[in-house]
Amino acid sequence: MFILRRLFAGIDLNPELKVTLDTLPDNAVVVYVSKTKSYFEFLFYYTRYMQAGLPYPQLGFDYSIRILQPVGRLIRIAAAHLRFFLHHFSFRDPYRAGFIRDEVDKGTTAFLPLVEKRDFHRRFIKSKTDPIHHLIEIQQTLVQPICIIPQLLLFSKHPASTRPSLLDIFFGPSQKPGKLRRLATLFRKPGNIFVEISDPVNLQRYIESAENRGRSTESLALKLRRNLLSQINAQRKSITGPTIKTPEEIKQEILTGDTLRQFMGTYAQRRGMTIFQTHREAMGYVDEIAANYSPSFIDIVHRVMGRFLKTLFEVVTCSPEALSRIKRNSRKGPIIFMPAHKSHMDSILLSFTLYDNHMPCPHVFAGKNLAFWPMGPLFRRVGAFFVRRSFKGAVFYAKVFSAYIFQVLREGFNITVYIEGTRSRSGKLLQPQLGMLSILLNAFFEGACKDLVFVPVFIAYDRIPDEGSYLHEISGGKKTAENFRQMLSAKRILKNRYGKVHLNIGQPLALNDVLHEQGLAGVTLSAKQQNALCHNIGTKMMNAIDRQTVVTPQSLVAGTLLSGGREIISRGELRFRIAASMNQLWAQASCLADSLANGHQSAVENALHYYLGRKFIQRVDDKNKSPARRNEWRIIENRRNALDYYKNISICHFVPTAFTALAILEKDAFQFSATDLHDTYRHLQDLFCEEFNTDPDHPAAYIVRKTVKAFIDNAILVPHPVMPDTYNLSSEGFRKLVFFAGYIEPFLESYRTTLVYFAKNRRNHHHKDKMLKKILAIGNRMIRQGEIRLPESISKANYNNAIAFFVKNGVRGSEDEQKVRQWGDILAHYQNIILR
Repeated sequence: MFILRRLFAGIDLNPELKVTLDTLPDNAVVVYVSKTKSYFEFLFYYTRYMQAGLPYPQLGFDYSIRILQPVGRLIRIAAAHLRFFLHHFSFRDPYRAGFIRDEVDKGTTAFLPLVEKRDFHRRFIKSKTDPIHHLIEIQQTLVQPICIIPQLLLFSKHPASTRPSLLDIFFGPSQKPGKLRRLATLFRKPGNIFVEISDPVNLQRYIESAENRGRSTESLALKLRRNLLSQINAQRKSITGPTIKTPEEIKQEILTGDTLRQFMGTYAQRRGMTIFQTHREAMGYVDEIAANYSPSFIDIVHRVMGRFLKTLFEVVTCSPEALSRIKRNSRKGPIIFMPAHKSHMDSILLSFTLYDNHMPCPHVFAGKNLAFWPMGPLFRRVGAFFVRRSFKGAVFYAKVFSAYIFQVLREGFNITVYIEGTRSRSGKLLQPQLGMLSILLNAFFEGACKDLVFVPVFIAYDRIPDEGSYLHEISGGKKTAENFRQMLSAKRILKNRYGKVHLNIGQPLALNDVLHEQGLAGVTLSAKQQNALCHNIGTKMMNAIDRQTVVTPQSLVAGTLLSGGREIISRGELRFRIAASMNQLWAQASCLADSLANGHQSAVENALHYYLGRKFIQRVDDKNKSPARRNEWRIIENRRNALDYYKNISICHFVPTAFTALAILEKDAFQFSATDLHDTYRHLQDLFCEEFNTDPDHPAAYIVRKTVKAFIDNAILVPHPVMPDTYNLSSEGFRKLVFFAGYIEPFLESYRTTLVYFAKNRRNHHHKDKMLKKILAIGNRMIRQGEIRLPESISKANYNNAIAFFVKNGVRGSEDEQKVRQWGDILAHYQNIILR
């Protein structure tokens, strides 16, 4: 036993096992099952589970562990078998003798393999007892439930390959190694071996379920065995990913697909090309797009980048329950991860977090700008495939790209899609770009896979690595194209530490569930219906990402410093705003960083110290100042844009609060009805529809009611003692409302600045880039002359959204003077409410 303990000591157990065991009924009999018969596995589970204080298998179905028994016990066993044989002229059968039944009845934990060559022959050819069949018979007479837990002992995260190496041929593949390779792995790299478990099956409920009621025991046994094998195979695939084919195989399957071949024939005729010229052009597009996914290379990069990431970040936090949820859902079909895009580091952090938790790295949508040499080939090997920013005029390219996505999904690979289309330069979530989502949906409806599972992801950084370039671009600077020289110059980021990374994963959304919910399952959708479905899923994903947005101490403090537009803020005022913000966030059940959730005072102090060290703020010089002025902070004017970026990261949690606060302040009364706020709230939603994503599942009335309830919890409002749906505003509540409404003041000023441009320039007078440059110049002039007061409102991102909004609402130039004046009055009205 000591030898076995030492032998298996390097293999870690899955913490999910204890959680799973705790969820079973107290009187349950545990039966572990594995796919194939293996004495190695049986001895491992017996030894390590006993060490861990978990139910360990003492009964092995069709196992005969004699070699490790003490000599005296071996003699007694041999004598017992001999006596039985002399009396019955056959060997003792533990099934017919009732030994298995007695042990299960006593609650003995068991271990059962599902597939074994000789046992299969005995059961299905020679009519010997089937352990699954026997287990079902026992359950039918047993009061306590038998719970079957599928187990996988894996020796590698790598998927199977269509190109086995000589090592694989002679010693077995790494996924199912032979005895020598298994022992070599155990001694040399025990950390590569790990245990995974799948969802338990309650045999009592299984037999009594509506779909199984009335079935024969034999039929139940066959079905249960198939289900367990399918479950184990799906679990293995969720860990290793699909079989890896050669690039040539993938290319051949893409280019020989029926849809693409038909298009190439038509395209060749229309262009007067030979079919071979068309094939050559298509192959060029595939080479431009395709990933060259290599699990071995990913393993190497993971080791190298693991050290690199530890120097950059303190820790990456992610919920184990959320990761387990993804693994379970990946059995339905490919997972489509949809993260908010804050940094180039997003893909690395998400992929390696999945890899560290025994899931395959996904393929990643990447802009063609990242395909530069020599990084492009390396990115392809870790799963990146490259797409042009626009398909305009490139119909053939678009067809080849769609065929590639179809093939990736058909192979079963997971995919990361940045639904915003680009990194956010302002900190807040952008509007969804639905082109990639539409391509994925088309592939699904063409039969690429049985289901698609969309997973919202939010990645928050205490400090964003790309901060400098974003602030340069947001102020009007040009974006520098990615290249190798830029990569080399980026080594300066190694000199800094970027704090914690918060990786939040939301609830998965299965496409089949959406189709059933909308009554579209099994229906051939028209183009209009498919577009509506695409828009609906995109909106749901953006809203889900908003819900997963983590409020970090840096983001919270940035918002409290900036809202209200003051240059100097006292510690007392800061404490007041922090308390109001925290109470509102708790009332809304917002996602908070652990440091805020576990006592925000020290986290806020650390954030202030951090901003002080980075010269975003400074203490007011107390020389010649009164004692009341000695404990104040001054915001450095040219750092307000940087603070605004961090404020915007979690602004989605304050938007409903700000809109409702502004609607209440507009009433200019200390008593009002909640229904009086609905029109203003909807109007603000419409005004900032390009800035903030609306909730597709809840109307304005619902959100207002929810926010008003939070205001009551925050002592801002007091329900009227007699009149229903009527509220009184407290004096301190008025002060809090002004603070919350200040969150949207920079956007009001940005939109006012944009209107000034439209008032002075005729339609189509400038192209888009020139227009933005002019508006930035107007903003700088207006702040110098005191026409606007917030430097953070001079934002290229805000101006871009303002242009989109006004053009959509009929404002394109000075010819639309009346509309310019109307919108100007509306914006001034709302800003005056905040300032009065």
